[in-house]
Amino acid sequence: MKRTALILMLGFNLIYFGCSNETALEMPDENEETPDCTPQFPEMDVTYDNYVKGIVDKYCISCHYAGNSPGPGNFTSYSGVAAYSDFFATRVIGDNADMPQGNAPLPQAVRDSLNVWIQNCAPKN
Repeated sequence: MKRTALILMLGFNLIYFGCSNETALEMPDENEETPDCTPQFPEMDVTYDNYVKGIVDKYCISCHYAGNSPGPGNFTSYSGVAAYSDFFATRVIGDNADMPQGNAPLPQAVRDSLNVWIQNCAPKN
């Protein structure tokens, strides 16, 4: 009886959760900009392609890459960085920023530019 109940319960979970259209963590589309976001500095052309990628490659990629990286996230693509852009405000840009870990905070001009990127809805290009 216990075995039958277990099989029925597993079957129900498989059908119920296996047919769901939701995923645990949906990654943004490579070319999709943040919906419902109004750029705060539209005259400033700070995009992932023309600025942020270079900063991430220089300061972040050594810890945030695919595989067994020491840091969470995979920052080797726009979607990987954009998925963590909300955390940049406190972990990278803020006065008490602790990234890049074990190093001095990023130069203020770099942090300001990253803030513009985020405030402009994290555009790709």
